[in-house]
Amino acid sequence: MRVLICIKQVPDSTTRVKVAPDARSIVTDGVTWSISPYDEYAIELALEHKDSAPETVVSVVTVGGPRAKDALRQALAMGCDDATLVTGDGADALGPLGIANALRTVVEELKPDLVLCGRQASDDDQGFVGPALAEALNWPHLSQVTKITETPQGMEYSKETEGGHEVWKVSGGAVLTVQKSAKDPRYPSLPGIMKAKKKEIPERSVAGVEDPVTLEIVTLEPPPARGGGKIFKDGDTKAHAAELATLLRDEAKVL
Repeated sequence: MRVLICIKQVPDSTTRVKVAPDARSIVTDGVTWSISPYDEYAIELALEHKDSAPETVVSVVTVGGPRAKDALRQALAMGCDDATLVTGDGADALGPLGIANALRTVVEELKPDLVLCGRQASDDDQGFVGPALAEALNWPHLSQVTKITETPQGMEYSKETEGGHEVWKVSGGAVLTVQKSAKDPRYPSLPGIMKAKKKEIPERSVAGVEDPVTLEIVTLEPPPARGGGKIFKDGDTKAHAAELATLLRDEAKVL
């Protein structure tokens, strides 16, 4: 069985992101880049399956510029078997549909049994590429997946729902978008890091990839600054509770 994971390189969650002077991009100087968190959960899900079924091959792919190779090497260090970079002029400018079409070419070449994507990328929060890739492949798509299980009757996928979960069975190839699960993604091991440095990462060109919809960022702006909090010190607890209720109703307007 081959599992293909589609990942995206994004600013690390610990990085303080600044809007560039053009108000349409971010300042990249000094930014630490990493794999989008939900994509890391997709990697962990595939590697957990590989732990129980060692014959499983876990591949990873991303679309982007040369810098995106670092994300692929991180995935290799975590335990993925091979990686592919789809790159070239305009790779960083592709919209979601263009990225889905670029990924489709890799899926058609590698012929995986299953494709995993993170639920959404942490930079734009669109959650668009996974479903678009399923549509481009004409494969079924299942969202909010937290577990995959191989049974004698075939593959079963657990999908998170409000107050519980559903178990789905899909015959043939499928695209799953992965939700945060109970087990955190594993860290790259030192031997894994050393092996990842030596692995060849083949590149595929984005030349000729169709991007039917052009998205334009009109403006970016940081969120409004948070106001100062209020602290209730020693005193009458009932009076503090009454004051808090008044503030929540009249100032915060949440009651």
